[in-house]
Amino acid sequence: MNSDRTLVQIRERTFLDILDLAMVVVRERPVTLGIAAVVGVAPFAALNAWLVSSAGIKVSGLIPLLLMEVPWATAPLTMALGGMMFGERPSADRMLRTFLRSIPSMLLHHVVVRGFLVLIPLLYFLIPARLAFLDEVILLERIGIWSALRRGAVLCLHRGGELFGQWLAQLFFGAAFVACFWLGTEALARALTQSELTWEQPGASDLLDLRFHGAVWLAIAFFGVVRFLTYIDQRIRLEGWEVKLRLRAVGQLLEDAQRW
Repeated sequence: MNSDRTLVQIRERTFLDILDLAMVVVRERPVTLGIAAVVGVAPFAALNAWLVSSAGIKVSGLIPLLLMEVPWATAPLTMALGGMMFGERPSADRMLRTFLRSIPSMLLHHVVVRGFLVLIPLLYFLIPARLAFLDEVILLERIGIWSALRRGAVLCLHRGGELFGQWLAQLFFGAAFVACFWLGTEALARALTQSELTWEQPGASDLLDLRFHGAVWLAIAFFGVVRFLTYIDQRIRLEGWEVKLRLRAVGQLLEDAQRW
């Protein structure tokens, strides 16, 4: 591991530090991350738009659907971040091959297992508490299909409650962003198109417009970056990356001193 080529500095961080770091990463790599996010999100955004317009699905029906779509929609973003983390330039061809190889494991864990937990709300807390990094395990570590659940649980070891609390915080921050984006763009549109400003209360039907869905997917993409950085932070904690790099740096200094 070369610390000079990593996307972020190798050290332990708090959750608030990770949120701040996610903003920095997005600001530094907007094009690559934006393309990866659009590639993952666009098919599911189109599917949801069709379901809303043609099938008449309600807001309550979108919630479990979004819970099932999130790991698939953020998969390209996860692979792009995984490549950039260690100074590699993620290529579309390599990412596609990785995704195709991961489909059997993704189907088992993100359709069968996740679907079962989503259908039983009392069990859904197991996903953020015990299986928070399943996407990263499947797509980046590429371990066996039957080992992914065990590896995902090991990564969440002793931090299940903390990770669940972080997930609740993400829901709160995400909901606040969606509300601000939705109401703000509505106010801007009225200011540009109407001579008199009015502050009408939005109705339930307004929750299905493009602005609302756009805000939701923006929040999902951003917290996909947060999830990846939390995964890296957890591996730093469990595997001692920071200590190893410091020992390596000390060893290099000793070697340089001996040469003199």
